[in-house]
Amino acid sequence: MSFLVFDIETRIDKALIRATEFAREEVSDEEAYRRAREARELQTGNDFLPLTYHVPISIVVGHVRGDHVLHGVEVGKADERGEAGIVQDFWQRLEAFDGTLVSFNGRAFDLPVLELQALRWGCAAPKYFNQRDGLRARYGRHYDLYDFLTNSGVTRLRGGLDLLTKFIGLPGKGGVEGADVQGLWEERRWGEIHAYCRRDVIQTYYLFLHVERLRGHLSAERLRQVEHETEQFRREVDAGAAPSRGND
Repeated sequence: MSFLVFDIETRIDKALIRATEFAREEVSDEEAYRRAREARELQTGNDFLPLTYHVPISIVVGHVRGDHVLHGVEVGKADERGEAGIVQDFWQRLEAFDGTLVSFNGRAFDLPVLELQALRWGCAAPKYFNQRDGLRARYGRHYDLYDFLTNSGVTRLRGGLDLLTKFIGLPGKGGVEGADVQGLWEERRWGEIHAYCRRDVIQTYYLFLHVERLRGHLSAERLRQVEHETEQFRREVDAGAAPSRGND
């Protein structure tokens, strides 16, 4: 069975915040965004806004064969395909996919965001939404590494992907973090956004390999072989660990 490792980066729909939370006030999109973040921080202790306001601008998928070897990484770029285009492409790909989906916290963030955007852009995903043991099922063909490592939420795991990748000897997030993406998008620094999302997918893949070893699905020797066969991807994340100001 093959695997598909994925991750998304998002921007905030400021116009939707204004239209829903400040519909009776004469405020700009920027003012609505600022006030919504401030209110959220007062309520929850952080300014992370609800998933309904998140719009995917980069969707990256890594293709992994049944022998656990990563053989390709594709980047869906909103600056090239449009926001609707990358969402539609993702759902078409997922509907045709019969393997296992791999993510880090994809059950709580990435997939709910993509489901809402599928609704927004008129996507049809009957397999995904209707298969009882499919990619959306609680214990179906979606391998959420965060969900697994927290024992389905029984424990808490502070530090997220950055901590766990460093834990197994990878560089972690490097010079860009998720909180930086909105600012990068506003400055139209698309290359940094896509490179960051791509590195997250590659590092999620290597974390996946180590979890597979933990579960006894890979021997120590086979893990070393797979890491050797995919060393070009490891070199890529190592090279991207330092802060970058380029825009490819």
